[in-house]
Amino acid sequence: MQIVETNLQFSRAPSKRTRTGRIILHHTASADVSAATIHGWHQGQGWIGIGYHFVIRANGTIERGRPEDTIGSHAGPQGNGDSIGIVLTGNFEIGAPSTAQMVALAELINELRSRYGDLTVIGHKDVMATACPGRNFPWDDLKRRLEAKQVDQWKLDIIAKAKAAGLITIDHDPDEPASKWFVLQVIMNALGGK
Repeated sequence: MQIVETNLQFSRAPSKRTRTGRIILHHTASADVSAATIHGWHQGQGWIGIGYHFVIRANGTIERGRPEDTIGSHAGPQGNGDSIGIVLTGNFEIGAPSTAQMVALAELINELRSRYGDLTVIGHKDVMATACPGRNFPWDDLKRRLEAKQVDQWKLDIIAKAKAAGLITIDHDPDEPASKWFVLQVIMNALGGK
């Protein structure tokens, strides 16, 4: 798992978090945007900078937001002090996260749990009166992915390469039958692995 470092500049240093007990999930309720864009939005509201610790883009890229060891500004006084805020780009009131986002989210949660212990994972709506992360957020899918604790990165690599080559136009579920992955890989090999 790779996290893209964004090196965002805050108007002052965020306060350090003394305890980490949970992860709070969000959606941007917008198009696919970068951590830098969200940083600008939050600064425009008078905040010191982005409130989330991680941003997961539509293609599964994970971008750094607020420094991980600091108190976020994403879930109000009932949620910020002991949590890591993760936002997925997109509006999950009208759509759903991409497969790549869900794979990246499970990887990130498992990595954070390896360092902080068995963190509880909840939605923004569990600590504030909001619909976030949206009615279409696939909680059952996330639970299944976290229980499996193994994400087939090689399948995501094939998806990315096949999309770049124009062979497919949408994300595919890594849990689809093995024959599909074999065929995609054979085609990619025939194209010279481009």
